[in-house]
Amino acid sequence: MSINFVNAHRGTLRVPNTDSSSIERYKSLRTCGIPTSDQITGLELRLSKVYIKDNKHPKMWPFIKYSNLYFIVSTIDNLGGEPTVISVRGFADVDDGEQLPVDKTVYYWKSKSSNNTAPGQIHFLGSIIKSNEKIRDFGNALLDLRKTDDFKDIVKSVIVAAVTSGGTLITDSLISLAGVIGSILGNVDDNPLITTVQSFTDINGNFDALGRHVYKDSNRYVDLETTLIIRDTNREP
Repeated sequence: MSINFVNAHRGTLRVPNTDSSSIERYKSLRTCGIPTSDQITGLELRLSKVYIKDNKHPKMWPFIKYSNLYFIVSTIDNLGGEPTVISVRGFADVDDGEQLPVDKTVYYWKSKSSNNTAPGQIHFLGSIIKSNEKIRDFGNALLDLRKTDDFKDIVKSVIVAAVTSGGTLITDSLISLAGVIGSILGNVDDNPLITTVQSFTDINGNFDALGRHVYKDSNRYVDLETTLIIRDTNREP
């Protein structure tokens, strides 16, 4: 079944304003100025929280109606490499008001020498899809998919978009990548609970302030949080 990742009525594509750290950045400007990309020594993006408000399963009292969910995740920077994460994970029997155990790193960069170039862009895609059958492990299927020409072509387009442009083009490319990954899921709901593309860039000021910065996105079905962690040569020991 073809998955509609941009249905604005049910599975909303979200491209949120990721400039949520203006207060922290203002404090940083007053104290030590804006760190340049050369000063950044570490960047980490964590998937901090996924809270299911409505699993999109019809309720019939007194029965509890659980949903089986898949979570597609991908991240890429503008340094010219392939996406650092391409994964699909299943969660069985998820009820309304349940938080998925997803706290993990989805992007990590650490400078190994003074000659390392820090990324100027990090892009994250997350999409939660309702399954209409039992959850399966798609590890081997994903490995096989990555060997196909269609998948390789999509990955190339994602890399080109991340290196040369960003913006709408990277969003479109990541959505296409999610569509190819979603093709292996089988009998799933054609509209995701949520699909979000979050972009963090040096031009937008996302790397200006050191420390941890939480970015939130939500719709009627899901609350999702990512945490961007920034370190540089001026950080406290």
